Amino acid sequence: MAATGKAYPMLAKSLGDKLVDIDSDTLKVALFSAYTYAATHQFLSDALAAGTQSSGTGYTSGGATLGSVTWTRSGDVYTLDAADTSWSAAGGSLAAKYAVIYDSTPASDATRPLIGYVNLDGAGGTLTATDASFSIAWNASGILTVTAA
Repeated sequence: MAATGKAYPMLAKSLGDKLVDIDSDTLKVALFSAYTYAATHQFLSDALAAGTQSSGTGYTSGGATLGSVTWTRSGDVYTLDAADTSWSAAGGSLAAKYAVIYDSTPASDATRPLIGYVNLDGAGGTLTATDASFSIAWNASGILTVTAA
């Protein structure tokens, strides 16, 4: 199943306040073993306070940089997309339940805007890779969409 994300409601505020530039900033995806979503979450520090970042073989705190990021517009719909993301768990294991996408360009977690999140297993379970790659295959239609009205 391809992963499709949901935009954080506070992304509109971050865009309006010029805190994030999706076209040119560095975007990352962090893995979480537990996370309690709230519509008021705006910065990575909010997500870290409401969850537990994954740890395991091949995973570095803060996650992986999204490659080949695109931010396109078709009519009133903006789409964020990127290359699939993976971590090598060779010789060990890595587990996650959620993926959180954020702008890593600002200097601290308290100023790094959240973009979107993904429940990696819609059934509420945890995905685990043992002695293999932990991969997120983003939906072919994009990671997430934002509709302007």
